[in-house]
Amino acid sequence: MKARLRFALNGHLPEGLPLELRLEGEELRGVLRQENPVLGEVVLPFASRLEGEYLKALPLPPPSLRIEGRMRAQGSAVELELELELILPEGQSWGERAFARILELLFFKGLERSLPQAALSPV
Repeated sequence: MKARLRFALNGHLPEGLPLELRLEGEELRGVLRQENPVLGEVVLPFASRLEGEYLKALPLPPPSLRIEGRMRAQGSAVELELELELILPEGQSWGERAFARILELLFFKGLERSLPQAALSPV
């Protein structure tokens, strides 16, 4: 399951966005913080490499986010189009896989509630 985010940065992130971003050279790094009804606060790191205007995900151990997309200058603002995928540990049993699916659905539902409607679209 994936979600697509689209927003403009005018020197800061839009209000209420649960992302922390920082550009370190050619890498976009950060975390997404979310309150999960099963696990409490979840902090999911992510890292992507900037190749031209495209972001390519760098591998991180689970739990984490895989983020790819585009980063374009629009006048004085930067427009971000991000595709997010939740990376969880591989379940060995059907119960572990079912639990991971429940966590994934809770994650995307929480993300949907925490973002402005215009920023989020399902993939």
